[in-house]
Amino acid sequence: MSDTKDVVDEDEAVQENIYQVSALVALLEQKGIITRQEFSDEVEGLKNRG
Repeated sequence: MSDTKDVVDEDEAVQENIYQVSALVALLEQKGIITRQEFSDEVEGLKNRG
């Protein structure tokens, strides 16, 4: 019998990833390493390459 305690709902996993990426971008922005516009441009570039 499988243990269902380790099962993560897909929506929860997506939401957690969004929080983590948002936190990372905020930290990089606070440190002056990247701007939100640079981040957005990079995301768009990755989408277009894929």
